[in-house]
Amino acid sequence: MTVSSGIDAPPDGMSPGIGHTAEIVTRVTEALSAETLGNPGINVLATPCLAGLCDEAAAKVCGDRKTRRMRVDIRHLAATAIGDEVRIEAEIMSVDAELVVCRIRGRDSNGDIASGHVIRVVD
Repeated sequence: MTVSSGIDAPPDGMSPGIGHTAEIVTRVTEALSAETLGNPGINVLATPCLAGLCDEAAAKVCGDRKTRRMRVDIRHLAATAIGDEVRIEAEIMSVDAELVVCRIRGRDSNGDIASGHVIRVVD
């Protein structure tokens, strides 16, 4: 996925630019489980919670500039057990005056759990 005006520098007041990464790390709790979201017996990280973590990482990599989620397009590749640690990395792939496109990669202690993109609108 590519959304870009060809501008490699971030808009005024926004840093960093293309290629910059940010990571969030969290421990999976019962509150983040599929069971808590209404799937009895599925006591692993819920896909909607994973999507939220991916969006959080994308917001973090955008720096000081105010942005809001426009689109989350991820693949949930593997289950993550309660108690495991999840690392979500966002990398800025393109940025212009209106949109920031981030590549997302998620991992737990067993390997890859998520891949995809998050697009955020610059306010």
